Amino acid sequence: MSKWLSSSRTNVVPSPPAAATTPPAAAAAASQQGESLLSLIRKLDPTTMSQLVKMEQELYELKKGISSSSKHNFQLETDIGVLDRKIELLIKNRTTLEDVLKAKGDIVNLKEKVVQLKNSQEIEMYGRLFWLLQRKTRYISKIAPLIKLVEIDNLLQTVMFTLYGNQYEEEEEHLLLSMFQSVLKQEFSVADGIPNLLRANTALTRMLATYTRREPGQQYLKNTLTPLLAKVVTNDGLNLEINPTKVFEAYVNEYESKEGKAFTEERNLTAEQCAAHPKVQEIIAPRLKLIDGTIDHFVAVIENSLDQVPYGVRWITRQILSLVKEQFPDAPRAQMCSVVGGFFLLRFVNPAVVTPTAFMLVDAKLSNIAKRNLTVIAKVLQNVANNVSFGGLKEFFMEPLNSMLERCTPRMNNFLERLTEVEDLNEHLAMDRYTELGKSHEITITITLNEMYFVHNLFLQYLDGVAPDEKDPLRMLLQKAGPAPPQLPRKENANVELRLISSKEGQKSQLRPAQIYAEAKLQLFEVIRSVPKDLDLVDGDVTSLLDQIYRAAHAGGKKNRDLVDLLKRLIGTTKKLADMGIDSESAIYERMRRELSGEILHADARLKKVAADISKLKQVEKALEEYNVFANQQLQAYEAYMKNVRTSTSTSIGTGRDKSKRKKEHVTGPFKFSHHTLTREGIIKHSEVPEDKRAHITLEFTSPSPGLFTVHICYRGKSGAEIKLSIDDLLERQATSQQVLETEYMSFSVNLLIYLLNKNFLLGR
Repeated sequence: MSKWLSSSRTNVVPSPPAAATTPPAAAAAASQQGESLLSLIRKLDPTTMSQLVKMEQELYELKKGISSSSKHNFQLETDIGVLDRKIELLIKNRTTLEDVLKAKGDIVNLKEKVVQLKNSQEIEMYGRLFWLLQRKTRYISKIAPLIKLVEIDNLLQTVMFTLYGNQYEEEEEHLLLSMFQSVLKQEFSVADGIPNLLRANTALTRMLATYTRREPGQQYLKNTLTPLLAKVVTNDGLNLEINPTKVFEAYVNEYESKEGKAFTEERNLTAEQCAAHPKVQEIIAPRLKLIDGTIDHFVAVIENSLDQVPYGVRWITRQILSLVKEQFPDAPRAQMCSVVGGFFLLRFVNPAVVTPTAFMLVDAKLSNIAKRNLTVIAKVLQNVANNVSFGGLKEFFMEPLNSMLERCTPRMNNFLERLTEVEDLNEHLAMDRYTELGKSHEITITITLNEMYFVHNLFLQYLDGVAPDEKDPLRMLLQKAGPAPPQLPRKENANVELRLISSKEGQKSQLRPAQIYAEAKLQLFEVIRSVPKDLDLVDGDVTSLLDQIYRAAHAGGKKNRDLVDLLKRLIGTTKKLADMGIDSESAIYERMRRELSGEILHADARLKKVAADISKLKQVEKALEEYNVFANQQLQAYEAYMKNVRTSTSTSIGTGRDKSKRKKEHVTGPFKFSHHTLTREGIIKHSEVPEDKRAHITLEFTSPSPGLFTVHICYRGKSGAEIKLSIDDLLERQATSQQVLETEYMSFSVNLLIYLLNKNFLLGR
């Protein structure tokens, strides 16, 4: 909420512009100008003030919307992943259609579904619980290493997109990164060596990876990698495969598919024999040069992106390097850099390189070759960051790239070290002892009922490890609350706007000290702004100035009654702050004077900064909307797939529909081949047909629709059995090195069958 807004979340009233600097800096600026607070307020342009109020409110709403959209997209992405796995199991006949349809039915849009908690005790308990979890980061850091991996994803959603969901709010970023600092310290304290640090799939590494998926990280990946990746995936002629076994298989496939003849040389070669094959060497040699140039380009782009890397990501690398030096002081520089690279490359950059469509970095549908190219690039980049050369039995064919590694690794190490050179968290986020008092709005989070109940149950389950002390506030709160309510069905789940309640705040308390202070500062501004300009006042300290205003207002009689009332409220509010132990009344007045002076002096600068922030966040908002469209398109594709499954299922069991009503299909063919011809050309590899009958067997190929084929096996011209073929299935078999298609009656060469179909049904048309 803007500092131009009152403590009320519903009533927006003008107040002085928020400072772009810390209070001491603002005070220094005001002193240099030499103008009094009275003079500054009288000169303040009302248009500027009104515009800034409006823009601050717009910025606040943008941040809130981005937080909500990010959480919604994360949940949508998670749901699609579940549905994707269900469909995969369906394809493998390991689950039923009903299970998949049920998973699809569970995907509901919670974004607009909001309810109110009615039980006051429940409101207070959850308000206190999530205030503790957000403000006391030790609880999250303690539970992270205790929970099971199956529990981490739900906790991650709550931590990253609910507790600290406002990704552009400095204080929340400060708290989130402080939590990471604690978790990292715990992880490093039990590490027995450098090689395994941040490599395993643990709660910490999942948290780090999820953090990089927040919008600042996504914007960096989009701006940095999109041009590079687009060149790779749209280059149809690019092939970076250098595994000799795969290169040899592809060479044989291409030979048979193009020539229509069986490959006559030995096919069952070892990897070493494949590598020694002259044709394989001829294919691999230019690809090694392509990989060299591609990696050099990627490293150069990453090097030049240093200033665009989000501060939070850089701060995490700084903590990692600091902890490595502390825990393993004798480790060589290369090993220290490799741990930093294990986070930055392995958890942040490389996932986007391998699956750019999932990160919305490219629009093109990736071919199998493009996917393999990206995997090769990511693998080499990881070795560059790990300071590890290629070699050994499994990767002997990568050894020619070691000269490139020797050239690129020092550059990457320099980049990774520079990456860690960022200012301290408090300095970067302008956090000081006045931060809490500077927050004028109450803290609320948007959280689902199931999130609340899940977190409640999770911390209750691990309470002894998280809060063993009997007097720990979290332990006392949860023991008093008792068991968590059960999880609701997805269709009954809904969002709740939950106000967080501090441990020192009573449920009936209306304002926190932060809000009271903000209200007092607003009242001081309004008092001075309301003073008639023709009133002759002598500048001095605030107490003296207010005394003059009070006497002058009283002398003016009824016409100044509103000013007198406002002045009385200011005096009462300031006294309340002093009674709460914030400081003496004179000190509070002096602090407000300093802050107001600095804020007014920086009004124009603040206006420009807010405008820039709005422009940046609108781009973020647009990217989130685009991703939402992309995710919903995935859902639509799944729906179309399941519709086809339902149709084929109902057709197979019989629906009683009149077949005569179906649209007549256009059939291409037939093309007839004798059993003898197909055997001689190597298309038929093995046949169950008795030898004495083969001379009378013909195979008739027809295509009822593009990509689908029917093979009728005819004996003396009469059709008998039939075989169904799909070009997609054959190409998939070819891509996965399945050389033979087995059927009930005979087996075929996949490559030569593809050649036959292409020749007759595609080239022949």
